[in-house]
Amino acid sequence: MSQEKLGEYLGKSKANISMWESGAHEPSFAQLLKIIEVTGYRELLPGLSAALEKAHWPFHELSLDKVRKIDDRDLIKLETVIQISAKQIGLDVSKDDNNK
Repeated sequence: MSQEKLGEYLGKSKANISMWESGAHEPSFAQLLKIIEVTGYRELLPGLSAALEKAHWPFHELSLDKVRKIDDRDLIKLETVIQISAKQIGLDVSKDDNNK
């Protein structure tokens, strides 16, 4: 899909889409969900499945077993919310070179 077509669907300019692709800006959570919808993206975001399999489960109130049962589309949403929330509090949750 071209930047222009995606921009039309999202109500954004081609320049906005270009800045997202280059990493100069990031789309909002709502825009990410629309991008997933319009493109038919079905893959887990990078690192999500490996994180679920290998990482120590850090949450006291959330069940890892229940998270593993979530469908791929909802896992994408969950990972996105975690990434956005972490960024808002200044926490880098991205994988470093040692954890790839």
